[in-house]
Amino acid sequence: MKTKSIGLLELGYRSGKDSITALNDVVDYALHAERLGYSRFWLAEHHYSHLKNLAFSNPDIVIAMIAGMTEKIRVGSAGTSVPSYSPYAVATNYKLINNIFNGRIDLGLSKGIPESTYTKNLLNPDILERGTGVVFKENAHEIHELFYSEAEKNEKEGILIPPYGGLIPDLWYLSSSLNNLDDAISLHSNYCVSAFHGSGKFLEDLEDKKEEINRYRNSFVQKNGFVPKISLALAINLSEVNEIKSDADESESFKILNLNFEELFELIEKLDEKLSVDEFILYDTEPDSDKKIENAETISNHYNLQSIQHENAVR
Repeated sequence: MKTKSIGLLELGYRSGKDSITALNDVVDYALHAERLGYSRFWLAEHHYSHLKNLAFSNPDIVIAMIAGMTEKIRVGSAGTSVPSYSPYAVATNYKLINNIFNGRIDLGLSKGIPESTYTKNLLNPDILERGTGVVFKENAHEIHELFYSEAEKNEKEGILIPPYGGLIPDLWYLSSSLNNLDDAISLHSNYCVSAFHGSGKFLEDLEDKKEEINRYRNSFVQKNGFVPKISLALAINLSEVNEIKSDADESESFKILNLNFEELFELIEKLDEKLSVDEFILYDTEPDSDKKIENAETISNHYNLQSIQHENAVR
């Protein structure tokens, strides 16, 4: 397999655990992910009302905590609800965290918003008044400007995002399709396609997708001067009982792939050949912490991720 990087996605749910115990399990999972050679550990923002034992809703504090307990693995949001927050607050938090932790922080740009009208109104009334798409586009653009037009913003608008001249977090445009590649280019943003969000039909027709991805890479380099990363996120159920799903997954109506390990490895090989992505992001829907870690170990051993991590560190 040409692709040498695999990351993990975490939603913060554990069956039969209270919130703080679940949070401890999430941190433990992240520590194992680093030890096992995974490239990144992403945490998803979700605002469930029916799951009273979630470890977190907004993951920003957890990201900082995990980054402080690890050394190599990238940590970030996948994603931050861009329409819900002040671009200034998002840029301030993520730039500072990224510089504290030596450029290891990813900022995922998500259109996702809370289901509750009350929560939406508390976060940002503009979502209800003007629509998610409009607010996302404006906020994402402003976040980009705060990072990439730092001197101009400081001089003309009197805005300072500490540390001045510091490292910008890696931006990731999150989508369920390849329809937003041009937007990602304008935002200096890497791109992650989720095969389990939206219609969940991304994997059904792979024709011409590799060409689209290559066009994105080439256009990105021409405009921005560096090569972006593109990843594919999969939601997987590796349990012997295919019907097992967590309550969190049921509420989201995720497109979950019921596979054994061999089927997963074969699928990744196929997708790597068909799409030529740089990385796969795996969301293991297993709600039991010990089993989740066992699954991560099996996948790591198959791809020899620890050796790959060591090779990358030596370069």
